[in-house]
Amino acid sequence: MNALGVGLKEELAAAWSELKMDRSVRAIVITAAGDRAFCSGRDLKETVASGEFGQEAALFSEALRLTPLSCGIWTPTIVAVNGVCAAAGLHFVADADVVIASESAWFVDTHVSVGQVTALEPISLAHRIGLGNTLRLAFLGRKGRLDATEALRISLVDEVVGAERLQERAMELAQAAATGSPAAIEASKRAIRGSVELPLAEAMQRGWEILLAHRDHPDALEGPRAFVERRVADWRRIDIDQ
Repeated sequence: MNALGVGLKEELAAAWSELKMDRSVRAIVITAAGDRAFCSGRDLKETVASGEFGQEAALFSEALRLTPLSCGIWTPTIVAVNGVCAAAGLHFVADADVVIASESAWFVDTHVSVGQVTALEPISLAHRIGLGNTLRLAFLGRKGRLDATEALRISLVDEVVGAERLQERAMELAQAAATGSPAAIEASKRAIRGSVELPLAEAMQRGWEILLAHRDHPDALEGPRAFVERRVADWRRIDIDQ
């Protein structure tokens, strides 16, 4: 059920490192095979077998490199949830730009039910679903299971589709995101994501600075030219220091 053991964590970190270096990638889709589970959270069997949690880095940025965002990748990321998304699996939802779920998907934060502190996932999710919904999900543990309909109502997910349509819809969204200027999208994502950590005036100033910096990028003029000339834009992969 895609439990996050040491092996899978290492594979994910390696995959994101590879994608970060591949500048041809324009969008990322994260999903799982089948319809039983997207991610069941930390591999507790592995923890019990070893009798310990193992050495963890003191800094969150070094300890959990599960998602593209946590690895410093600003490419549009679509998460397609099929089946259960539990506990640490919620990192993928929290860090996604767009979340779609199959009608059979469900969500639960089981940390407190197995004697663990739930902190990282709720802190991230609070920006998406609000404090009240976050506390409910965190403190009810196994009893706080949300189905896809309820997840949509509280904005934990952005769209719900039939299981047979999930992969197709995820690719449609990824292809749509891939049509924009990569540099403009990355700069926009930095501005929007960064805003939740700052007071409004400071966030607006930071967004303005990112906007101005992007005007030195070739895409800033290529977009208007392509629009006026009624042609497909030729985006350039030239990074501007953010």
